[in-house]
Amino acid sequence: MRILFTNTGSWGTGAGSVIEGVSQELIGLGHQVKIIFPDAGIPSADSEKYYGNPDLYHIIKFPVKHGGVKFETFPLMIADPNPRAPDAKTYKDLSEKELKALIDLFKSEFSKAIDEFKPDVVETEHAWLMGYVFSKLGVPYVVGTHNSDQMGFKYDERMQPYAAECAMNSRFLFTINENAIDDLTNMYGIPRDKVIYIPNGYDQSLFKAEKLDRKTVFEKYGMHEDPDLPVVTCVAKLSKTKGIDTLIMANAVIQSKTPCTIMIFGSGNLEDVYTDGPPPPEHLTNIRFMGHQPPAVIAEYNNIADLSVLPSRNEGFGVAALEAMGCELPVIATDVGQMGKFVVGDVIEPDDAKGLADSVIKLLSLPNDELQTLGAKAASTARSYSWHDIAVKRLEYYRIAIK
Repeated sequence: MRILFTNTGSWGTGAGSVIEGVSQELIGLGHQVKIIFPDAGIPSADSEKYYGNPDLYHIIKFPVKHGGVKFETFPLMIADPNPRAPDAKTYKDLSEKELKALIDLFKSEFSKAIDEFKPDVVETEHAWLMGYVFSKLGVPYVVGTHNSDQMGFKYDERMQPYAAECAMNSRFLFTINENAIDDLTNMYGIPRDKVIYIPNGYDQSLFKAEKLDRKTVFEKYGMHEDPDLPVVTCVAKLSKTKGIDTLIMANAVIQSKTPCTIMIFGSGNLEDVYTDGPPPPEHLTNIRFMGHQPPAVIAEYNNIADLSVLPSRNEGFGVAALEAMGCELPVIATDVGQMGKFVVGDVIEPDDAKGLADSVIKLLSLPNDELQTLGAKAASTARSYSWHDIAVKRLEYYRIAIK
């Protein structure tokens, strides 16, 4: 089977991780895959993986001029920082002329991909503009939805008809959150049996337990942290959606009770989180902002850490939590998305800085053998979320979609 994937954004997002995980499994099963996404060409450590592989990746390159309109970068569904499109407009900010030009740009790029790749089926991530364009091109398609679909629908009233038409004309909607089935059904006015729950997975060949020396890893990456301090990882872009401000507020209490190094892996700027001024300096003690890093680097740091946190206010699923658990780390996460159903460690409520601090202090205070037992349980739980099984499940619905 020939499967064409599209993503509203570039790599480095949850939707991008889904496409990567599923597509690699599909290729391993003997299917042919093509992936289309927009990108603004910002240099990063993993850029060559995408720009150097045109057989797999069809990149809509920005800046671009189309239909008499100059687009500096691709637009975002919601006003939340994107690692590959800083200072981007949202779809809500586009003029009617810009929106019309963008639709025509997507139609041109997708028509070219259809002519060259000849897909049997398309999976477009997000019930949004790209899926709307496919609804006009006569190719069977399914939609992979994420938490941002619901957020975008509520945020941008003008886009609601496009999103609804995308959903209504799709063969199926996949959701990564069981709790979202009724919401999606009502939001788009579609039959409930059209919305299929398929969880996310993670790269089990990469995010696995390895015995690494903390001091050696620090030296490898030029870090000068105290290797004797516990390490806590947080893989999340710098945004309020990911609850980075909650973690920073909790940190002041954490450091007063259990000094540790907190490493935040994700693009963005603190100014995007603190729009009214920076946090007090004492809230930033022992926090290191690592920026966007390739998955292999994150896996290394997870393997020298003691635990991981994900204090999101909104989350579609929480793949970063699974990845940490795969490295035998207990995780402290908020009860959003699916995380309350699979996280091993502690589950707290969003915006609860005190609860987050208490949980970090509690877990870091456990005897080493208890922490290791908890980590082993986390890894065992994580291994049930396999990209292979998820790809096989998707194939069932692809086959139905093209009948």
